[in-house]
Amino acid sequence: MKLKLTHKVFIFSLALVSLVIIGGIYINNNYLEDFYSNRRIAQIKEVRKLISEEVPTEEELDTYAQKYNITINMMGKINPRRIARYELDENNEGNMVIEHRGMQHLEYYKLLPTGQFITLRISMDSIRSTVGIVNEFYIYEGIAILIGSLFFVYIFSLHITRPIIALNSIIGRMVNMDFSYRANIKSGDELEELGDNINFLSSELEKNIGQLKLSNMKLKDEVEKRRRIDELRKEFIASVTHEIKTPVTVINTHAEMLLYDLIENKEEGKEYLRTIISEGNNISTLLSELIKLIKLEEKIVDIKLEKLDLFDLLREESSKYKIDLADKGVSLILNLEENLMVLGDEFKIRQVVNNLLSNGVSYVENNGELRVNLETEGDEARVEIINTGSSIPEDKLGNIWKAFYRVEKSRNRKYGGTGLGLTIVNGILERHGSKFGVENVSDGVKFWFTLEKVSKEV
Repeated sequence: MKLKLTHKVFIFSLALVSLVIIGGIYINNNYLEDFYSNRRIAQIKEVRKLISEEVPTEEELDTYAQKYNITINMMGKINPRRIARYELDENNEGNMVIEHRGMQHLEYYKLLPTGQFITLRISMDSIRSTVGIVNEFYIYEGIAILIGSLFFVYIFSLHITRPIIALNSIIGRMVNMDFSYRANIKSGDELEELGDNINFLSSELEKNIGQLKLSNMKLKDEVEKRRRIDELRKEFIASVTHEIKTPVTVINTHAEMLLYDLIENKEEGKEYLRTIISEGNNISTLLSELIKLIKLEEKIVDIKLEKLDLFDLLREESSKYKIDLADKGVSLILNLEENLMVLGDEFKIRQVVNNLLSNGVSYVENNGELRVNLETEGDEARVEIINTGSSIPEDKLGNIWKAFYRVEKSRNRKYGGTGLGLTIVNGILERHGSKFGVENVSDGVKFWFTLEKVSKEV
């Protein structure tokens, strides 16, 4: 079973307290008696020195006896046999161990100048009894301390391990990429420094991993973008090939008819030549539009912003389609706000308007209406070109801006265009930072875009 750090510290601390108590008991049992005996002997020797050389009074001897818990006797005369039993030194002082009433005593002797001598006695059994009582008390005291220390050792282990556990939890969250937690340790020691370092590491990891994720997302988006571009490029090439193949086939067929003299008359031959020229122009127009589109997508063409009168521009471009509209019996309705100045590239904006008008002419129903609106919308000018007729299916509105996309695949070539007009419109308006879109209205389809409005004085 895996022990928690708090339990380990608790057990270790408790074991340390127990070891100290057991060590104290061992030392007391083995050395306290000798230590206490030596201290008592030192006290006897000290008293022996303190006793004056003259005959001490009874009061003086009683004072020493009570103070040092020593039995002091003054002998009237020297007993040679008794003196012989002492271990005498050069000062005629000595000591011996005697048995008295079944108890062992340590007796010291001091010879006075008067011929008298004094004995100082301590009980060795009393020393042993005192040491035994002290040792017994120490055992009980140790047990009490051990029991009482359980609470304090537990509190101590919590105090020591809580910061470490908190740091470990934060590091665990960091491993799982959760950098929201911070260490808040105020211990004023290395643990606080460690907490600060972990906080710094967490912040740096969060920042660097965030940047790495952002870079990975950008890289993923870039890879996905390149993949889509590659797919679009393939579709684009296939569409271009298809668009060019039709006029080339027509040219080849008519040229072969002329080459092998398969025409019935001269007038038919001229008609074939006109068709060849027309299809050649179609190819030329298609290639020209392709070049424009490529330049826009590659941002090769610069947008030269200048102040221009959108009222005049729309009126001029609309007038170019009067004949085509008349052929279809379509009414051109202009609802233009005058003196509305905008900021834009005049050549490119004319191209946008021309492409949208051409698209409207192509799809407006016979005897319908083509409406051109210009109005102020906040800080912008809003242009709307509305053709009456069939609406565009909602699921196909998003494809309108794609190259070569046609809602009606069988559109008459006279009004069908190259299939790049709206794609070019998309590119030009994006370069201008304009808002634009297409939507179905009650009686047809509406294309719209905005340009930044400026005052005449600018």
